[in-house]
Amino acid sequence: MAGYAEGIIFFNFAADALLLFVTGKLSGRTFRMPRLLAASLAGTIPVCIYLAAGPTGLLHKSLTVIMPVFMIRIAFQTTGIKSLVSMVLTFYFTVFLTGGILFGFQSMYRQYADAGKWSLIFFFIVSVAISFYFIQRRLLGLNASRRVISQTVPVSFTLCGINWSGHGLIDTGNALCDPISKKEVAVCQIQPSEEWPEALFKEDISDLLHLPDAWTEKLVWVPSKSIHAESRLLASFRTDSFTIWINGKKQETNRALVTFTDKMLSDDEAFACILHPNMVRE
Repeated sequence: MAGYAEGIIFFNFAADALLLFVTGKLSGRTFRMPRLLAASLAGTIPVCIYLAAGPTGLLHKSLTVIMPVFMIRIAFQTTGIKSLVSMVLTFYFTVFLTGGILFGFQSMYRQYADAGKWSLIFFFIVSVAISFYFIQRRLLGLNASRRVISQTVPVSFTLCGINWSGHGLIDTGNALCDPISKKEVAVCQIQPSEEWPEALFKEDISDLLHLPDAWTEKLVWVPSKSIHAESRLLASFRTDSFTIWINGKKQETNRALVTFTDKMLSDDEAFACILHPNMVRE
């Protein structure tokens, strides 16, 4: 009996570890194997109680429902109710998906194995693997889109009488700043038009010398750190006003420089500006 109980506990432990692993892959969350194994070990608690004391009614059912929350918290160090609920739902989705796959495999094996139709069983396994691959890619794409949207804020600024507005991405990798004034630099996407001086769209920086006086007075050269050309100086401009809306609150600053590009910053047009992280500190 002891060996039978240990086998059940070990099987439950291994199944929880596999389900948590698949949950992490589907959601794109990073995890450490020791924490995942610790969460799987915690998942065996309801099984141990059931084997030791038998059916305990409400206690056993409550533990069975609540335990996945603790398992997700332990395995992925999830913080925030919204994120935790999302991960728990993903875990349950993985459980039902895995159960459906195993049930389908068992049904096909019983139906076709004796008849020698192994090609159909092989086709089923390949189909499941391909489906899992595309489901994972789709979920990773959705998670990436949500992260980008959550890191964008409305932005507007005025420069030499021209108003610009759009959404800016808070990029922790943007290290552009003026080493003298310590003003941060935002990279903004613009399109050729009558408003913007033509020199801004020229690749040769010497063309910037032909800018109107109002523009040259605001011109500041900064070393390019996050741009591919490490040894170049980047032309940026002091804005007349720079406004960011954070959680619906208006935040204005005069400590802002902007540099321009006519290249598309976001393939899905989710943002048209890349902000320095210090620009959004409340």
